[in-house]
Parts: sequence; structure tokens; C-alpha cells
Amino acid sequence: MNNKKTYFFLLLTFIWSWTFWLIGLNHLTEGITQEAIGKFLIFFFAGIYGPTVSALLTTILFEGITGILTLLKKLFIWKVPLKNYLFIILLPLFFVLIGIGLYSLFIGDIGSFDSMAFLSIPTILWAGFYAGPLGEELGWRGFLLPEFQKRFSNLKSAILIGIIWFVWHIPLFWAPFGTLVSGEAISALPLIAYFIMLNCLSIIITWLVINSKGSVLIAILFHLSINAGIALLFFPELNMDFKKVHLLSSIGILLFTGVLIAKNTLKTSAKNV
Repeated sequence: MNNKKTYFFLLLTFIWSWTFWLIGLNHLTEGITQEAIGKFLIFFFAGIYGPTVSALLTTILFEGITGILTLLKKLFIWKVPLKNYLFIILLPLFFVLIGIGLYSLFIGDIGSFDSMAFLSIPTILWAGFYAGPLGEELGWRGFLLPEFQKRFSNLKSAILIGIIWFVWHIPLFWAPFGTLVSGEAISALPLIAYFIMLNCLSIIITWLVINSKGSVLIAILFHLSINAGIALLFFPELNMDFKKVHLLSSIGILLFTGVLIAKNTLKTSAKNV
């Protein structure tokens, strides 16, 4: 692992994202109005692209054009096992359905089922593509994961990225949206659930990328599928409580991650955890 390159990437990522987000949050200090939200959104989306912008700038600085081309090629690796595309579709559905089930058992009524919700899926996916996955995955899984893998095992690399991923989101905890703990009073239990969720998702995405020839495209699609929460579209009355459902889905995510680790699905790299 090139320490200078890795530290430069992390420093640039945090400076870029946190600067934009803090400027955006400043527009909300006098109240959450439509005008203030509009201004915040500009800085919110700019900040999201911190990992990708930093990956590109760091790579061209340390590796030149050849490095940039190698990095960008990872966005176009699509010839991967069919089962990985099925995982992209089915795992997020499975996780959210667990969240819906737990919500029904312990919190309240999930409401009626809307069979026509599938019509809105393309719009949700298209909008979600730009709001996270495209701005993050080239940095986290395209750049940072291979660097960590030079020194650490795949599992440890995934966990380190999960911790960094959580810390990177911190300014958005005080935003009206952006994370599953945004827009709510900050308390320990949701924060712990969110921390566990991001680390487990980091392990799952790492597993998918490793088994997809290093494809960042696969990471983007899985991230998109997780964010979209498609299963929730069919239960419109849960829209007001979607954050709780997603946090409850962390139970399913944790269980699946446990199975991955227990079965040693993550291939070990040169060094052990």
C-alpha cells in the first residue's frame, strides 16, 4: 500500500465532502424552508462526489494517465457471473422485507400493498444513480479497496472502509436527509445500527467486487439497489417511517454478513486479519 497516496486520497475526500456539506448545512441554520433546502441540495450533491473526484485526482497525480485509464476501466467490467446480478436484485429485497416484517411485528401496521408500484421503479433507480453510488464507489471500491488489499486481508480492508464510510457521513447526521439517522434526534441505538449496517454492507460489496473481477459497476449497482429500497415502494403507507424500516433491515444484513464470514466466502489476501 502506498501510504502517501492513500492518505492523500482520504484527506482530499474529507476536505471536499465535508466543506461542501458544512456550507450546505449553513444554509439551513435559519430554518428549513424550500429555498434553504434548494441551496442545501446543491452542496449536498457536490459533497457526495468527494470519493470519486478524489480517486481521479489522486490517481492522476501519483500514476498519471495510465492509472486513470486503469481506474476507469473498472466502471465497465460487466461480464461477471449471472448470480452476482441476481444478488444485486434479490439481496436488497430480502433485507428490506425483513425490515418490513420486523416493523409489522414490533412497531405498527405496514398498510396496504400497492401492486402498481413497479411502474415507479425505473424513475427511482435513475434518480438514485446520481445520489450516492456514482459519487462514491469509484473512490471506495475502485481506488481505496485495492490499496488496502495490498496490506490487509479482504475482510479487514472491507471493515476499514466501512468505518471510514461511516465517519465520512457524519456531517449529514445534522442534515434533513442523506443518511438513515438524518433529520432525527441523534441517539445511540440508531447510530449503532447505522454503523453496523455500513460495515456489513462494505463486507458484502467487497465480496461482490472480488467475485466480479474488481468491477466498480457491480458495486455501483448494488449500492443503488440498497439505496432504492424497492420493496418499500409497494407499501406506500410506510413512506413516513422508511428510515426505521431500513434500520430494521440491518438485522438481515448482519445475518447475511455473518454467513459470508462463517463460510469464509471472502478470499483471503496475502495477510490475515
